[in-house]
Parts: sequence; C-alpha cells; structure tokens
Amino acid sequence: MAMLCTAPDALPVDGTMASGTGKAQEIKVKKFYSIQYLRACAALLVLFAHAFSYQIGVDNLIIVTAGRLGVVLFFVISGFIMVHITGDGPFSAATFLKRRAIRIIPLYWLFTSLAAVLAALAPSLFQKTVFTWPHYLQSLLFIVHEAPGRDSASPILSLGWTLNYEVFFYIAFAVFAFLSVTSRVFVLTVFFIAMWIAGLWLAPTNPVIQFYLNPSPVAFVIGMWIGRRYLDGDFTSDIRHAWVFGVMTAAGGVLSFVDDGTPLLGQISFAGQAMWAAGLLHLSLILEPKLKHWSLLEQLGDASYALYLSHIFVIGAVAYLARRTVGYEHPTTVLLVSVVSIVAACLVSLVIYQMIEKPILQTLNGKRKTRNTPLPHIATENK
Repeated sequence: MAMLCTAPDALPVDGTMASGTGKAQEIKVKKFYSIQYLRACAALLVLFAHAFSYQIGVDNLIIVTAGRLGVVLFFVISGFIMVHITGDGPFSAATFLKRRAIRIIPLYWLFTSLAAVLAALAPSLFQKTVFTWPHYLQSLLFIVHEAPGRDSASPILSLGWTLNYEVFFYIAFAVFAFLSVTSRVFVLTVFFIAMWIAGLWLAPTNPVIQFYLNPSPVAFVIGMWIGRRYLDGDFTSDIRHAWVFGVMTAAGGVLSFVDDGTPLLGQISFAGQAMWAAGLLHLSLILEPKLKHWSLLEQLGDASYALYLSHIFVIGAVAYLARRTVGYEHPTTVLLVSVVSIVAACLVSLVIYQMIEKPILQTLNGKRKTRNTPLPHIATENK
C-alpha cells in the first residue's frame, strides 16, 4: 500500500546565518507570516490525507492528491527559505549543515526510535513496518535503503522518506556554498532536473535508484528560484499582477488531479502540483503586507514539524480507541473518527512543540531565544 507522508524546514532556528561573507554573522531575519500560514496549511493537508486514508484507504484520488500537494508545497517552501537565509553570496557550509542538523535530528530520532520500539515489541500494530537493527540505524542516519517487508525505499518511520529528500537537498546546497546564489541555484537546477530526466529515461526498478531519480527534488528548485528573485526585493510591486498567480494556482490545482496511475499523467499531475505550490507561494508573498496575524495558524506553522512526525501515532491511537468503544459500523463514525484524529493531532503537536521541541532547540542553540520557526514538512505517495 502506498504511504502518504510529509517532511521539514522553513525558517531559521535563530537570527544567525552565514550570508555573503563565508562566515556566520548576526543578521536580522524577516519573519514571514505568509510562510507560517502556508506551512500550517501544508501540514493540515498532510494530516487530512493521513487521517482519512487511515480509515478508508489511499485509493481515493482526492485524499492522495491532498497529501501530495502538501509535500510539494513544503519542498517549495524549503527551497525558498534556504536561499533566503543564506543570502546572495558564499556561506559557511559547516555552519549551515550544523544548524540544519540541530533543526531536524533530535525530534526525528525521538519519533524514529518510538516507531522502532513499537515495531519490535508490538509488530501487530503495523501493516508493513518491520524492525531490524540495520533498518533502524540506516533510518537514523538518513541512509536511503530498501525497507524490509516493503518494495520501496522507506525508513522505519515511514513518513521520514521526505526527510531523506530534505537532507539530500541540504547536502547538495552546502556542496555549492562557495558559489554566488545565482550560480548555486543554476547548478542545482541542472543537477536535479538531470536526475529527473534520467529517471524518465532509465525507468529504474531498484527502489533506492528510483528514490534519487524521482521528480520530487524539482520542487526545491522552484522554491530556490522564487527565493532568488525575492533577494532582489519583495513582491509587493507585483500586486497588480496577483491575478496571474491566482490563475496559476487554480490551474495547477486542477492539473494535480489528473493522475490515473499511468506514467504520463503522473508527470502531468506532478507538474500541476508544482505549479500550484509555486503560484500559491508567490501569491502569498505578494499579499504578505496585507495579511492579518492569525495566532492559531502561526502556532500550527511553528508546530508543523512536530505535527508531521507525531500525527501518525495520534491517528492510530484514536482509531484504536474508536474500535474498542464505538466501532465502525456506520459511515458517520468514519467521518467522526477522522475529524477527531485531526483535532487531536493538532493539539498534541502544539504540546510537543512547546514541551519538547522548543526546549531542545533552545538548549542546542546555547539557550538563545529561538525564532519559534520549525520545519515544513509534507505528505505524498511514496512509490
């Protein structure tokens, strides 16, 4: 069964980042409410997809596409933010990778270990997840590998496959830290598109090769180019052309739903998802000065990484309790359980962010006041 999932990273953990000098320096990083709201919406798309797919399966096109849209949006946001926080010149690759590691590893290791313990002690809780020490250790180290019991490249915490893409992107981005931003984005564009074309040409059957020759990293490319343009000035001057990006978003959204399982329509669907995410990000940045401060969406944006990593456990727990109490005899129950799962997952993620994630980040960053800006992260089908 295909697995819906998400991934992480949007705004820097603190106000320091290498920009233009090759050395870390204190800079004031603008906080985008639009990005926070988009991360919250992307996380909610993923949550919606998983909550309903858990109850009725993943064959429903609306559910599957919702998850895919969330993932692509998160990847586009990541590409934009990585360019934004590193500036227009060379930067320190070591500092960059250290901060990315601090951002994603602690919480990911925590929930990966939880999945490993449950798979080892209560394997009946899982459909395909199997515990082995090599599987667990490779998952912790973001090593892409074929999962035991599956026909796909998946870590033991199955939704962590998108984090493998994020880490792959971070490393590739850091390799070209010595270049100017335009050169860096151009080289990475050629690299990721070449991998996509190679995947189309070779049609590999090995799950690991399939993983790397997948079109997903192209979403990072789109975000990077939007970020590159934003370095030249904000998008407020584009307000007269906002309708263009509105049409782009709508058209991309429609194309996203054409997938019927065939390779051609699958590629067209991905192009639609990328168009939708690019248009939505562009439109949001244009409207940034006019956006109201919505505290709940901002908090969910902050907690999006915690929501990404924890929601599967919450959905499973709610479903288990529902079976033991009310049962699943009536279709209304399925809807109710899905809605309760969504609400519960949001509440749990807010608690995890405040009680676990935020204190960890503050500690690892020398008890400095953090920017309360967690990772993006996402959902789609991993084939």
